[in-house]
Amino acid sequence: MFRDNVTVKKGKQMKVGYKRVSSVEQKFDRQDLGEVDKLFEEKVSGASADRTALNEMLSFVREGDEVIVYSIDRLARDLRDLETIINKVIDNGAS
Repeated sequence: MFRDNVTVKKGKQMKVGYKRVSSVEQKFDRQDLGEVDKLFEEKVSGASADRTALNEMLSFVREGDEVIVYSIDRLARDLRDLETIINKVIDNGAS
């Protein structure tokens, strides 16, 4: 799921946020990302390879965008997963 805070404009560099909690009972409250233009959130275990919002975020980011996460453990399951995610972000021209 994602939330728009602003209208997406072609060519506009955006701050794109990603938040994840491990269960439906947990809240996103502690993951303060500051102001972002687009926010992707999901409630799914990090052990799951099926992270829909993460995949949507990786498909969305483009050149010049900046991906914001609260901590690496909210983004990746392990070092190999982190490397794969970072490479996808870089391949899209984002940071």
